[in-house]
Amino acid sequence: MYIVIGKNYLCLDCADYPGDMLIEKPHTTQRFLPHATVTMLVITVVVVSLFGSGCIGDKDAETSTQSMKLQVTGSTTVLPIADECARVYMETHPGSRIYVSGGGSSLGIKSVADGIADIGTASRDLKDSENEKYPDLVLHAVAKDGVAIITHAGNPISNLTMEELQKIYTGEITNWKDLGGVDAKIMVVSREEGSGTRDCFEQAVLKSIKQEIMDYAVIQDSNGKIRTTVAGNKDGIGFISIGYINSDVRAVKLDDIEPTVENVQNDKYAISRTLWMLTNGDPDEDERAFLNFVFSDAGQKLVSDVHFIPVG
Repeated sequence: MYIVIGKNYLCLDCADYPGDMLIEKPHTTQRFLPHATVTMLVITVVVVSLFGSGCIGDKDAETSTQSMKLQVTGSTTVLPIADECARVYMETHPGSRIYVSGGGSSLGIKSVADGIADIGTASRDLKDSENEKYPDLVLHAVAKDGVAIITHAGNPISNLTMEELQKIYTGEITNWKDLGGVDAKIMVVSREEGSGTRDCFEQAVLKSIKQEIMDYAVIQDSNGKIRTTVAGNKDGIGFISIGYINSDVRAVKLDDIEPTVENVQNDKYAISRTLWMLTNGDPDEDERAFLNFVFSDAGQKLVSDVHFIPVG
């Protein structure tokens, strides 16, 4: 290969290189370049080529390949919010990877505290014991929610009082006929211990009477599983986030108040809570970027789209 340097030709692939290289152009005067000059020219050509190809010092190329990788774990209630926000964020930030999973609020709190997850999610406040054990956790409110009481879609009961609900879940009322329904034993369905949804239900419904959910309730470990269980049993009753209500079940009124977004917003509905994302200390750059998206107008619109209540 030859490179033109003024009127001279520099040979880069000559077979013989005796120290001072003969630069030859047909029908022109022969000229010689010193060995050191040839060496410097070769180095210059190689470096310029590397810069041009982006192999060295291409800051824009390096920046364009940078991306985040986050693990978000916890509440099955917050799961639709985290999942949808992660999906849209990754669409607008190619190369980023945000992995979202459920498991319950207690798992989310412990996972972020132990460094297993980058961001935890919870549908309840921290317990006193958790505050003591994990003093560095920082809570970020991302939405509000209500907990709806659901029955089979064919159940004629459309309203319960708070007292009736308390008696159902403590085992004092066991038959639908005692509530004006059919003569059938009530199948009580509940979330597992540690669930944020269960904690919200217990705080709003049972704490005032200092009672607990009866021992023979059917236990399910997610909102979706409770909905499926109640939808499949005409005598069932359960509680789920209002974000999970669909036509498979009937969401009954509580003291004549429907479990709707509007009634949670105006504090008319009795069973409501704040939904959280948690970081272990102040969020780092990647965690902050994702949280800022969740808090943004676009992120809060996604909160509404999955039937929860924006905090803005």
